[in-house]
Amino acid sequence: MPSLNPWYVAGLVEGEGCFCIGISKHKTKKLGFDARLMFEIEMIIDDRPLLEKLQRTLGCGHIYLLEYERYGWRPHVKFAVKNFGDIQGKIVPFFRKYRLRGKKRKDFDFFCQAVKIFSRKQHLTEKGIDKLRMIQAKMNLRRKL
Repeated sequence: MPSLNPWYVAGLVEGEGCFCIGISKHKTKKLGFDARLMFEIEMIIDDRPLLEKLQRTLGCGHIYLLEYERYGWRPHVKFAVKNFGDIQGKIVPFFRKYRLRGKKRKDFDFFCQAVKIFSRKQHLTEKGIDKLRMIQAKMNLRRKL
């Protein structure tokens, strides 16, 4: 099956994608926190074939079924890349080559800063977690437009 045009992927991500930094409490971690990076797109279940093509195009990630019936929503599917090797080796190079053109580009640039912190293992330090929190505060809906 043919893969998606890379510029189509960039447009799809511009509208529907999310570059995320997650920081949560974790009982067994030395600092008491766990930091992780994730790239994701969530769509209604009818668009699963599109996300499957995206998965093949990028050569990584997983697709998850999300049941939202308790909220009265239709079922959704999520394409997510959580593996750091795939984020660093596939996602970042892809979007450096096929640059995002809108406001999502700022989120990608911040995401790349977080990738550097992870690649240097600084996310395992208190100072690194603080840096990630500062970056996280500037991303997605948190930043002032």
